[in-house]
Amino acid sequence: MKSAGFGGTGTPGEIDQPWPHTADGKPTSENGPDMDNPPVMGPAGRVHCSIQDWARFVQDQLRGARGASALLKPESYQVLQTPPFGGDYALGWKVVQRSWAGGKALNHAGDNTMNFANVWVAPQRNFAILVCVNQSGDTAFNATDEAVGAMIGLLK
Repeated sequence: MKSAGFGGTGTPGEIDQPWPHTADGKPTSENGPDMDNPPVMGPAGRVHCSIQDWARFVQDQLRGARGASALLKPESYQVLQTPPFGGDYALGWKVVQRSWAGGKALNHAGDNTMNFANVWVAPQRNFAILVCVNQSGDTAFNATDEAVGAMIGLLK
């Protein structure tokens, strides 16, 4: 992953990345590395990367979940993708059973109040979906969820 960084994306004042929008659909007044939530509120430590690099990360998580050759040792993926105290939360992944996934599915979704991402990983189907939009809130969640549902529909 060569594009990873911290804070907001884009060059201040230039449209070289998708411009962030708030939950009401209005564009933010600024963009760039300083345009993000305070560090204490930042999801995932305010990390950002290109969609291509995030897809590489998701592919690695998928390979690791399948026990295939990946960046980490197989037991590391087991730790990352298994809820340590029961329930359904495992170090950033929501772990659920889904018939379309053939069993276990991993999900991570969230926003920084300006962008929203939704990713699903289905190890038994060797399938992953990553959807991102440059808006936050319920509208963004619903849009990404609808896109995910449509892609899952194609899988069936």
